[in-house]
Amino acid sequence: MKFIKLTVFLLLYTLSLSASGGDKSIESFPDKPIKIIVYTGPGGLIDVTARKFSDIASRYVDVNFVVENKPGAGGIVALKRVLQMPNDGYTLYACTKSNISKFVVAGGDDYVDALDWLALLMSDPECIITNRKMALNTWEDILNNANENPEKQNWLGPATGGLDHITALKIWEKSGLDEQWIPYKSGGKARAALLGGQGIAYIGNPREILGNEDLQIAAVSGKKRLEQFPDAPTFNDLGIEGLDNETMWRGFAIKKGVDPEILEWYKKLFIQVSTDPDWKSFWERGGIDITYIGPDEFGAIVKENAIEFTYYLKRINIIETARSGRLAKLSSPQIFPYLLISIVFIIGFISFRFYRSDKKYLSGHLLIIMIFIAISILFYILSFSFPSNSQVGPEVVPRLWIFILLPLSLLALVQIFKEKRENLEVKSGRLDMVSYFIVFLIGYLFVIYFIGYYISTFIFLLIGMRVLGNKNLKIQLIIAVFWNLFSYLVFYKVLYIPLPLGRIIETIL
Repeated sequence: MKFIKLTVFLLLYTLSLSASGGDKSIESFPDKPIKIIVYTGPGGLIDVTARKFSDIASRYVDVNFVVENKPGAGGIVALKRVLQMPNDGYTLYACTKSNISKFVVAGGDDYVDALDWLALLMSDPECIITNRKMALNTWEDILNNANENPEKQNWLGPATGGLDHITALKIWEKSGLDEQWIPYKSGGKARAALLGGQGIAYIGNPREILGNEDLQIAAVSGKKRLEQFPDAPTFNDLGIEGLDNETMWRGFAIKKGVDPEILEWYKKLFIQVSTDPDWKSFWERGGIDITYIGPDEFGAIVKENAIEFTYYLKRINIIETARSGRLAKLSSPQIFPYLLISIVFIIGFISFRFYRSDKKYLSGHLLIIMIFIAISILFYILSFSFPSNSQVGPEVVPRLWIFILLPLSLLALVQIFKEKRENLEVKSGRLDMVSYFIVFLIGYLFVIYFIGYYISTFIFLLIGMRVLGNKNLKIQLIIAVFWNLFSYLVFYKVLYIPLPLGRIIETIL
């Protein structure tokens, strides 16, 4: 019991620290390194962008920039890392237009609205890249082959549903084609496949052909030809209208809620970097348009991108056109108040009936357990409103714990109905033990917010096993460590679900 009291005391002390955790004065900003979270591994173009920005920005401000690579799920892992951090201005998200596609699939407007879109710094035109050594290497070759050959052509690019895939869909739509998209884990792998003759065309950006004489641009988006690639025809040159503004933008965002004075500090810095001669010359040789677009206009562009991605992703059935069925209706926020009222009424009715009967001594236990069951059902229904798609979504983790909480509550309820009064009194210790465990479980779900999944889970498992009668500290520690390791490997590494770090850890980091 002393162990439990000590643990509860530590939890309360930790919560008090988080409540009193200091808000640093913005006058000293920045007084520590600024992290730039990148959604690809080292070497990706957005990674190069972040590192080049760090180098140039360090000339204008006395602060260190640290690039942190968080690849996975098309930017969702990196986004969640950003959202886990405090909104103190010390974490930037290096983003691209392709991220918006993944946001739409995984979180809809919630993910888009979770960020302030600080600065769009460059626009890279989309283009069709072909292999010079293949027989079909011009747009005329590709179009004639498509019209003469009923078999679908293989078009290559990174990921399904990303910007390059959507650009391919637009090209097919404007040209009357219906071809096959072959996705790869990265642009580099897709280009290697093109060089190996595994596809007829690759959708990417002009810069990607630099350094490889076997690659050429068959068509590029733009109102006029690029000075750096004068031989590359625009879609307008080829008679394809409506594709002169297909670009991959790159920029930076930040978690919403940062102090306006810090945002103004960033605005000044982004303008300085975007006009730096070294910055401009580094990117312009690849046909990239260097510009600065501030938060208001950038945010509007992102909103438009989200609408466009939603339209095309629905067309190719990556996201559902609309939710249907009874569970979808139950997940609507408008029904939650009525659901709560119904649950409270049912609990009150059952408890009243038992209180009026010869089993009134059961009413207290019954009321507590029914509340636990109601909470479980409510959280389960709420999880259907979480972002969800064909992949594992954020609704998985709460459902796993609900599946533990609900059976335990039902077990306790069955004991109440099954046992006679004298037997229940004899076995009251077991019933109380289950009740204590459920209380700890609910408390644990709330404590996660402050000290994160890993620490709170470790403490919860130690307490839970002791409450359930396991006194072997060695076994407790092994199980707690194993479960945390299992959670990290399965949820974070395999399923790309970053588990919450907690407000205190976020502040420290």
